[in-house]
Amino acid sequence: MPKKDIILNLPGYSITKVTGNNPVYIEVNYNRVVRCIYCNEKRLRKKDSFERKIRHESIGLRYSYLIIKSHKFQCYGCKRYFNQRFPGIGKYQRATESLRKEVFHHHTQGVSQKDLSRHFHTGKSTIERWYHYGYERQEKRITSPLCPRVLGIDEHSFTKKQGYITTLCDLGKHKVFDIVKGRSGRDLESYFKALQGKERVRVVCIDLSSSYKSLVKRYFPNAKIGLYTN
Repeated sequence: MPKKDIILNLPGYSITKVTGNNPVYIEVNYNRVVRCIYCNEKRLRKKDSFERKIRHESIGLRYSYLIIKSHKFQCYGCKRYFNQRFPGIGKYQRATESLRKEVFHHHTQGVSQKDLSRHFHTGKSTIERWYHYGYERQEKRITSPLCPRVLGIDEHSFTKKQGYITTLCDLGKHKVFDIVKGRSGRDLESYFKALQGKERVRVVCIDLSSSYKSLVKRYFPNAKIGLYTN
């Protein structure tokens, strides 16, 4: 990452232009491969383009905005339409995750909603909403462990009545991470959707005949697939 892009605190983005004093407007490009949000296909057709203006974390005592060009795509695989999603920016959100974390940190340290509202030029209800969002995320991190960086997925026959179970292992620490009932995409879809830290997984190991390959491609976009034999 070029040194000038480090100030963004958003991997995958690069700065193209900076204007303004307070607020600071930072025009950025997203450099990574865009995939379909439904089937993970990377063959996409641009249907429309539009500009998004997103509140970002403070630069010193100055507040900032990201200006980013976004696209509406049609997927060549599943034929569905979708607006481009960006890591670090929630769907329909007008503020980055980094800014909401900043507000949560200050409010936790005792800065009042009134002072935060004045500093960030936003309503008290927005400050409260961002704080509750941060609190819920922190609680999830405590109660729901993040995925390991090297994950093993395998199926096991449990009983004739219970059918199959899927075992997830932390291969870096050589221990079981979780056990889930079922093995099909339909059985596991809701589990993988709710799983925390999928973006940090770098390798997923499955067996040669595994039915998990499509699930891994869909839910672990940053991971390489490793194959092993029993």
